[in-house]
Amino acid sequence: MATMNVSAQDEQDKWLADASSLVKQYAFYMKRALDDNNLREALKQGSLMLGELRTIALSPQKYYELYMQVWNELRHLEAFFGEEARHGKSNLELYELVQHAGNILPRLYLLITVGVVYIKSKDGAAKDVLKDLVEMAKGVQQPIHGLFLRTYLSQASKTLLPDTGSEYEGNGGNVNDAVEFVLQNFTEMNKLWVRMQHGGGNRDRERREKERRELRDLVGKNLLVLTQLEGMTLDLYKGTVLPRVLEQVINCKDDIAQPYLLDALIQVFPDEFHVQTLDAFLEACPLLKPTVKIGNVLASLMERLASSARDNPEIVAQFVAVEAFGKLSAGCKSIIASQPSMDAHDRLQMHAALMGFVTAVHRDRLDYVDDVLGACADALNAPGGGDEKDSKENSSDERVDRGGIDGGAEDAGPPMIVSDQKGVRQLHALLTVPLDTYDVVSVLGLSNYPRVMSLLQPANLRQMAMTIVKSVIREPEGAVSDATQAETLFRFISVLIKDREGVAEEVDEEDFEEEQNAVARLVHALQSGDSDTQYRLLVASRKHFGQGGPRRLKHTLPPLAHEAMRLGRSLLARARADSGSGDSGAAAAAAAATGPMGPALKKILQFLHQTISALAAAPVSRHEPAMRLFLEAAQLADASGMEPVAYEFFERAMTIYEDEISDSAAQRSALSCVVGALHSCVGFTAESRESLVHKTTAYSARLLKKPDQVRAVSDCAHLFWGPDGVDGAARDATSTVTCLKKALKIAGGVQQASLGGVGGGGGDALRLFIEVLNKYLYFFERGCPGVDASILQGLLEIINGELAGEEHGVAPDIQAYYGATVRHIKHQKLKGGEIGARYQAISL
Repeated sequence: MATMNVSAQDEQDKWLADASSLVKQYAFYMKRALDDNNLREALKQGSLMLGELRTIALSPQKYYELYMQVWNELRHLEAFFGEEARHGKSNLELYELVQHAGNILPRLYLLITVGVVYIKSKDGAAKDVLKDLVEMAKGVQQPIHGLFLRTYLSQASKTLLPDTGSEYEGNGGNVNDAVEFVLQNFTEMNKLWVRMQHGGGNRDRERREKERRELRDLVGKNLLVLTQLEGMTLDLYKGTVLPRVLEQVINCKDDIAQPYLLDALIQVFPDEFHVQTLDAFLEACPLLKPTVKIGNVLASLMERLASSARDNPEIVAQFVAVEAFGKLSAGCKSIIASQPSMDAHDRLQMHAALMGFVTAVHRDRLDYVDDVLGACADALNAPGGGDEKDSKENSSDERVDRGGIDGGAEDAGPPMIVSDQKGVRQLHALLTVPLDTYDVVSVLGLSNYPRVMSLLQPANLRQMAMTIVKSVIREPEGAVSDATQAETLFRFISVLIKDREGVAEEVDEEDFEEEQNAVARLVHALQSGDSDTQYRLLVASRKHFGQGGPRRLKHTLPPLAHEAMRLGRSLLARARADSGSGDSGAAAAAAAATGPMGPALKKILQFLHQTISALAAAPVSRHEPAMRLFLEAAQLADASGMEPVAYEFFERAMTIYEDEISDSAAQRSALSCVVGALHSCVGFTAESRESLVHKTTAYSARLLKKPDQVRAVSDCAHLFWGPDGVDGAARDATSTVTCLKKALKIAGGVQQASLGGVGGGGGDALRLFIEVLNKYLYFFERGCPGVDASILQGLLEIINGELAGEEHGVAPDIQAYYGATVRHIKHQKLKGGEIGARYQAISL
């Protein structure tokens, strides 16, 4: 087949080359005759040249190349005809003379060429000459020959029409004559174009269709000529042009011509004309052949009108005045009724375009949006239809489909579930436009939104649910502000937050992660200014997330816990402000626990305990995040004056540390979090605090790596020296110094090990000594008894000795670290006051 195609192409090229060669030859002799002012010889050679256009061996594309070559040569002949002094004939005589050409096709080309000169000279009235030419052109009925002949007539005459304000208006006619000429030429060209389809029966049908599509612009350009007429008014379009064009479109009964010509009509004429003639256009649509995809044409019209409304707000009033939405909606319904076999994609395309029109023209009419969704759902037999669909009882919140949002009324027929990619894109567009235009909550509350969504297959339903989630995330904070709205939202996105019973779905792991991260972000978009309502939002979220299974819990529960803690901190700040007890300390915590916010804080802490426990217990849990959340919750409980709850949170965190965290680096990081959380707590009893601190120091001393032990044990020193400026902060100087000495002893062991060739070398020991020195400096500045200048001086001497003893030099980062420490000491010595006096005893 490929060889045959190549051979056919080669043959076409050969035919074109031979014809072009002859055209050049005849054109050469024609121009030489013109130079000699030999009219008869010029006409003879011109006829021979034009005779090459009689070929039927060329495809339309190749024929067009030949036509353009001939057209360029005819310009010379036209110029010659315009110079009466050279050929000695009047225009009327020329007009009669060329009609004696032997073959009709060359004769008519010559006749048109002379006719152009005849009109330009104004010896003949434009309307009469044009009428004569358009009638004579009927003599050529071979489709391709006739199409190009009439194309030549249209091109040659488009500046000679008796248009309003034209030099040919008046005796040459008026705009009505111009319109009649163009319409008549258009009608005949369309007949020739349609006739191409029926030559040869069913053979080469696809080839003929391809050739016709290549030639369609020749026909459509007539409509463009009409729009360029200065005298083209709405009345003329409405009374003459549109009825004639629609009549031709309907009568031609051709699958290619009908949609193309209607689309051309839409594209070339002004929007104002379409607004005022909607009735006539829509009435014609159901009269087309049932096999014509008229839905595409109507969608094109609505898209054009919607774009116009967005770009030109002044035209919106015209749309409203003529009730365009009602007419377009009825037009969609009428077309579907006339073409019951119309596929889902075409039905969706119309309604998606109608949705675009509504959101552009009637942004304040959300009920119109619901009407479009309902019409689309009915068109595709979506479940949930019937008279009851508009009732309150049948709202979207009470329907649960395959993914959570189905209807329950009796179907008019089996639903047209959308599975092809084009249809899915159209349905997705239909559902997305309202989300991009209105607030998400209002859209999801529409009664027909879930009906349309139920037409999606599971995989596509996930994509749509993701679109809804992203729309909520994009909304300003508080878009979903009460539990009822949250319940509606979760029903629509249930396919993302829980597995569907009895349905095995395979989702790419990367896609699953993206989905769950989006759902996790959704938690932060559920905001209310009322604390009770905010708590209900959290409870509603956890109820749905709890059904998601272990794969989802690790994504969805952490943000839920963070939001709960944010709410708790907000209530705590309000409680402190109301009690006037200050920002921190045991007194403020006690006031919060006994104040009006106490019960609310207790509920939030219970919520946190249940949420974090569920996260920790999940088989696919991330235990470190759960531990950190318990520590954060413990700090909130301590600040709220609920010491037993805080102790329980610490216990749970430490249990996770003991049972689940085994990696040494993770253990070191976890202990830092424990120390930081415990250090900030001030509400524990002495017994409770001692128990927690003892466990923490024991964990630190049992770390696998000695450097980790040094850092962890030195951190534990802070547990015995409470935060500055906090009422009730416990301070035990003896235990603080004990921790520091223990850390220093372990660092010394690391040094000894390095000297024996064990461990990471002297650099590790040096770094640890510097870190311990900085811990001592911290407590020295805060006046901790037992941390005096002599200890610091001894440490400095050890470090300086280590620096001097390093044979291979000291790593740059260690040098920088120690240098910064020394500069700090120097700065403190110069500071003056109590701190400066304390540092004077240190010698550098």
